[in-house]
Amino acid sequence: MSGLLLDEKTFSLVHLITDSIGLPLIFTDHRYIIKELNSSAEELFQYKSRELEGISVEILFHDSSFLKKIYNNDVRTCRFKITCMSRDRETFPSETTVVEIPGGYVFVVENIKERLKTQHKANLRTREIRTFNALTEILSRGNDLKKILKEVLDTIIEGLKIDAAWLYLVDERSGDIRLCCYKDTSYKFYEETIDLKSYEPFINRVISSGKALVVNNATEDPRILNLKIRETGYKSLVGIPLSVKDIEVNKERIVGVLGMASLMESRFSPMDVKFLKSIANQLGFAVENSRLIENLKEKMSQIELINEIGSVVNSSLSIGHIFRLVVSEIKSLIEFDRASITLLNENENTLTIFALDTTLKTELKKGRRSPVKGTSAGWVAINQRPWINKDLSKEILFPVDEVLYREGIRSTISVPLYKDRPLGSINFDSTRPENYTEADLEILMPIAKHLSIAIENALLFEAISKEKREWEKTFDAITDLLWITDLKGRIIKANRAVTERTGLSEITLKGKDTSGLFALLKIQSPDVPEVYRTSTKIYRELKGVQGATYYYWTYPLRDSDGREYGYINYLRDVTEQKNLQEQLIRSDKLASLGTLVAGIAHEINNPLGIIAGYAEALLERTREYDIENDETLKDFPEYLQTINKEIFRCKDILQSLLDFARPSTGTKRLIDVNELIKEVLLLIDHHARKHKHTIVLNLGSDIPQTRVDPGAMRQVFMNIIMNAFYFMDKEGRIVVQTTYDKKDEMVIITISDNGRGIKRELLKRIFDPFFTTKPAGKGTGLGLSISHRIVSEHDGILDVDSTEGKGTVFSIKLPVRK
Repeated sequence: MSGLLLDEKTFSLVHLITDSIGLPLIFTDHRYIIKELNSSAEELFQYKSRELEGISVEILFHDSSFLKKIYNNDVRTCRFKITCMSRDRETFPSETTVVEIPGGYVFVVENIKERLKTQHKANLRTREIRTFNALTEILSRGNDLKKILKEVLDTIIEGLKIDAAWLYLVDERSGDIRLCCYKDTSYKFYEETIDLKSYEPFINRVISSGKALVVNNATEDPRILNLKIRETGYKSLVGIPLSVKDIEVNKERIVGVLGMASLMESRFSPMDVKFLKSIANQLGFAVENSRLIENLKEKMSQIELINEIGSVVNSSLSIGHIFRLVVSEIKSLIEFDRASITLLNENENTLTIFALDTTLKTELKKGRRSPVKGTSAGWVAINQRPWINKDLSKEILFPVDEVLYREGIRSTISVPLYKDRPLGSINFDSTRPENYTEADLEILMPIAKHLSIAIENALLFEAISKEKREWEKTFDAITDLLWITDLKGRIIKANRAVTERTGLSEITLKGKDTSGLFALLKIQSPDVPEVYRTSTKIYRELKGVQGATYYYWTYPLRDSDGREYGYINYLRDVTEQKNLQEQLIRSDKLASLGTLVAGIAHEINNPLGIIAGYAEALLERTREYDIENDETLKDFPEYLQTINKEIFRCKDILQSLLDFARPSTGTKRLIDVNELIKEVLLLIDHHARKHKHTIVLNLGSDIPQTRVDPGAMRQVFMNIIMNAFYFMDKEGRIVVQTTYDKKDEMVIITISDNGRGIKRELLKRIFDPFFTTKPAGKGTGLGLSISHRIVSEHDGILDVDSTEGKGTVFSIKLPVRK
């Protein structure tokens, strides 16, 4: 302690105090020559005090330039942060205080190495906390996942002061790893860059182990010696798996890997790894939550799409229209370059492309038929199971699919269409291989169910529409009047015959009641309420104007439950049919009567001849004898004359009967009917003028000649006109008209009068033999019967129509015979 101005007692006290508190002291003179070290300084620098006596204090400091600052400083106490060096040349940081004392300096040296370490750790933890809070705030935004993860990498690099970070995610469908984002200190982001393929083996190691992988020295670590990641130039690497707990299997599932790199060796300490694991946990939850949200959105979109398609398919009964709408809606969820619906024909065992949507050139066009066994779509339709062709360049199991491959299609997906029976399939094709997965089936299967119902309904509607069109054609083709009414008798539908007869359109007729329709048709209306109260078929015979006859039926309509909902009304004009029937009956009667009359006439004619002879002889005798004066015999001549007269009248009647029974024997030849009528009118002209009757001729100019018996036809015209004279009052009017029906090749002669007419109930008997409305002795009732027979012998038709009080019309139709 020589040279020091401190006395021994003071110096010992200083030593005691500093040693007790472990404070290293170095005593020097003013030239910085060491005089003594206390025990704490000896322990710190690993020198004994005697070993350094007389040596400059510079030996204990890595840089002694600070000593000049002490010399130039007027302050008695100076403090420096300098690096010290121990005996074994190890350096350590220190906080050194130099205090000037009498005779020199005291260097108080504090080793702050541990304090700096603690402070560094505290700084790191603070930075990590700030980074973690920043990441938590970023992850809580719930925004776009990729955007969030970019911000995460940016924050990690900035907060942890590392050189690069990247994030790979595991594709939940394929299981492949896909780069999500990459960031380095150049402040550039890369996504799915080919340059980053070198990281994938490192990432795969992390995924396969399921644990964090730390590389302190990439050039020496044997675990990555064969990996290209060494070529990146980074020394330190760390990969942290992003894992979540799979509730279904109660097991951790890796969803991605967070990777970081530094140009420094051993950059990532266990504390860093622990911190990064906590970040990875947060990222794992964020990725999984984002995927769950995306899946939920996707499911909601699918449900919305399915509901939309459900409403679409229910809005139309056209398969083509439905297909276009479905394809338009489904594009938002499934990628395709070609879509089609194929329908199965089980009878022909073929599959037909019914609808097609594509911009590709193809020979598989709409309407193309293929054998069921030759296509994947046919297999789907028959087996009612979906089918996915992942890559046609690797495997083709169906011949027709080779056509798709040649046209550029690489993957296909087909889903069956089924509704109580196989209908076909809906198919989507893509030019990209492996474009379809099982997840797409989750979308397409429910859509296919809706589409199946729509297609079945459309097919049924098409069949029903076809049957309806055929029914409507048949309905309108019926020449009789046909209409359908509701339970109240209001018209729902009427056929063409009804509209033509009424002159009203079907729309106008709708809603009118049946009674109103009968009024339009001028037909007596049945008791409509009574008709519609009956639940069985109803038949009525109705009468129309001018003696027309109609048959009328109603049939109840019932639904599948047997409940009545309307009626079919069927009205047939049977006037001609009834007339033909009556003519046939009349012809049969006349034929039978003719045979009978012929026999009777011959049998009666002989006795009448004898009676006539005896009556004539008795008359001669009365002339010879004077019996007028004989009171008892004076009436005999008158009686005999009456007998003789009536006998000849009987003979006339018998002759008429024979004429009626005997077929016409006249020769038929071509005549002009108009000229024949004029000849008849010449014969009766005197009678017409006598009674002041007018005869009007409307003779057609286009009447062809026809082959008839002129004598017989004269008799017909004469009988009809003379009958008209009898039943007309004075100054009557007769119109004779001839026309030619080219369609039926018939000459039509009508003879009409304005006489008293014939009662409706008597018209049926007008051609019966011996029927007459004339008083006794005024007619035999055979004239019209004979006329009817003559016309029938000419293959013609004689008809009559009459309105009491207005007149009668006779119609003669003669076929044209050459």
